[in-house]
Amino acid sequence: MSYFDEPDDEWVEDDGADELDAQLLVCPSCRGDVHEDSQQCPHCGDWITPVYPGSSARRWVFLVVIGLMVLSMLIVAIL
Repeated sequence: MSYFDEPDDEWVEDDGADELDAQLLVCPSCRGDVHEDSQQCPHCGDWITPVYPGSSARRWVFLVVIGLMVLSMLIVAIL
């Protein structure tokens, strides 16, 4: 029996579990595991949509600007 025929006790075979875990996200509806490229949850069927943190702030700024424009037009029409 040669050196290469003996099993290596220190060698642990990687089955790719780390790569699989890195590619899984959590469904916001059912909390099930979803692949990061999925558009729909395979468990509950809900659509997985990206959440952009700044989108709600931009919407409020837009609405305030529109409101101020309408208010200024009303003031000009009254005078």
